[in-house]
Amino acid sequence: MKVLGIVYEHDATVCLMEDGKVTFCQGEERFNRIKESHGFPVQTLRYVYEHIAPPEDIDLAVFYETSIAGMQALSEAGLYLGEPPQADAAPTWSRRLKSGMLKTQWGWRLRDWKVARRERDGVARAAAEAKFAKLVGLPPARIRYLDHHLSHAYSVVPNVREWGRALVFTLDGYGDGLCATVSVLEDGCLRRLSACDARHSLGFYYAEMTVILGMNDFEDEFKIMGLAAYARPADYGALLAKLRRMIVIDERGEWKSIPTPAKRPDELERACRGERFDAIAGAIQALTEELIVKWVRYWIAATGCADIALTGGVFMNVKASQKVAAMPEVGRLYVMPSAGDDSCAIGSAVWGSLECDPNVALAPLRDLFLGVEFTDSDVQRALAESDATSRYLVSRPANLDREVARLLADRAIVACCRGRMEFGARALGNRSILAHPGDLLAARRINDAIKARDFWMPFAPSILEEEMGRYVKGHERLFAPYMCIAFDATDEARRDLPAALHPRDATLRPQAVRRQWNPGYHAILSEFRALTGIGALLNTSFNLHGEPIVCSPADAISTADRCALRYLVLGSFLLVKKTADIAE
Repeated sequence: MKVLGIVYEHDATVCLMEDGKVTFCQGEERFNRIKESHGFPVQTLRYVYEHIAPPEDIDLAVFYETSIAGMQALSEAGLYLGEPPQADAAPTWSRRLKSGMLKTQWGWRLRDWKVARRERDGVARAAAEAKFAKLVGLPPARIRYLDHHLSHAYSVVPNVREWGRALVFTLDGYGDGLCATVSVLEDGCLRRLSACDARHSLGFYYAEMTVILGMNDFEDEFKIMGLAAYARPADYGALLAKLRRMIVIDERGEWKSIPTPAKRPDELERACRGERFDAIAGAIQALTEELIVKWVRYWIAATGCADIALTGGVFMNVKASQKVAAMPEVGRLYVMPSAGDDSCAIGSAVWGSLECDPNVALAPLRDLFLGVEFTDSDVQRALAESDATSRYLVSRPANLDREVARLLADRAIVACCRGRMEFGARALGNRSILAHPGDLLAARRINDAIKARDFWMPFAPSILEEEMGRYVKGHERLFAPYMCIAFDATDEARRDLPAALHPRDATLRPQAVRRQWNPGYHAILSEFRALTGIGALLNTSFNLHGEPIVCSPADAISTADRCALRYLVLGSFLLVKKTADIAE
């Protein structure tokens, strides 16, 4: 049984599940090199068909949204759906409205507007579904459309189904008209308890505050989260009080925005006038944390279920998830890795697999090395096509892991591109830039000479699983292999890993590196520990600011060419830049 889960629009992604197990999942951005790519994942789907499973082997393809608004977004992304067909018979409601046939002295009658809109949406939906069928290369009978927040909710099902009973929280900007849901998963069945209209979206509040701070909404929110720690509560207390009057958790445990969507941006802007930039970041982050905690607490009390799962784009906020993890009411906790809309591809494939076979054994998501991989022959071809030997010394060390560890122990910065690519927004060792976690100058060199990141943004550590107790407070309660939740650092981490902690509050979002999941990366960390006594590395994604994480050897070479990286691992090869323009 083979099922596709497909996200179009932003974060375009394709997931393939085979007999209940995710065997491939990758965002279109990795191929087309457009960050958070919009539109249909044409190249990624073509890769699946050509290299893994042809269309005739696909039992079902599931798209992550049902709303016509989402489908029409394809046209905004450059995929034209075509004009709705014009009937030659009696005029349609919408054409009659346009021609004024139903106009009265009071304007359009509400009932007529509703009828016309339904008719218009039905025609547009049929055109959209025909386009989707053509793009995916499958007959309509093998295509389904799943509610956006259900696709979020189903993304966690393989990992929490074994609990027997769990609460599943979804929270994002919007999708299919909603911004948040609460469901209970019991005996393998998901039942929705609460749904909140997108007009009350916390995600929109955070996005609009991001714009007020001069950044890009639905892209730079993580920068606001990183900045927030620099603000003191006394600095943002007055603004936080204003925000608390604008959005609340009501008596039914649902999100409630007091201003309407039309008035909200102006009210937020007025509230922020005269406030410091860090105070604005601190206030929206504090509001986010306290409202999410209140929301979760309400539903745990209402259901008596303490085991919970979190998913949806707002839960990319690692500090908010940290607050949830610290709640005494919470039992087991699972945070969906890369919880934005790209993970909806996984949820759609899970739902589709259960549609095909309700008794299918769903394999829990473990490591995230689910993307493309390449061979050493591919590396050699990329080296030749880019004339890389004119700019790099190329070698093939007998023990590459040990050589990389030696370079890192000597305070070099090393980029790695090898093995299968990681799914999602976090680099987990196979498409990473690595550095000594105790070298405070490394962060500055990476920021200034390589990635051009904002100076206040923290880096993250990759930590040997067996060393988590040395560096991470509270790790015993929650296995953290995905960099998707923050923790407080131990005193030993403050001493050994200062470059991989948040400089202001000494929190960290760790990747616990398990040997079975990534033997090569585990070996580098182990060799580094043998040389330095430190069982961790600074790890940041291998990309330039504003670009997707590298995918292919050609991407890696191009990225290294355009910045001050000196050392580059490509498969089993080590490249050393010859020029003096390097981050040393």
